Amino acid sequence: MNAEGKMPSRSQRRPIEMEEDDTYLPPRKAVHPSERGKWTQIFYVTLLWLFVILVISLTVWGIRYYS
Repeated sequence: MNAEGKMPSRSQRRPIEMEEDDTYLPPRKAVHPSERGKWTQIFYVTLLWLFVILVISLTVWGIRYYS
């Protein structure tokens, strides 16, 4: 305890030990995994296809316009 006799100093305190019990629950991420990676991949694939469609349509339009 410190000089005042109230509480032990920080260096003397021990962390509270958690007891194992039967009601342990896994972390939320384990039960409900994030779908962020899945949606990111769908977004980039969609963006790629839109770019490809734009290039093809502009090429076809240019060929028809200048022919």
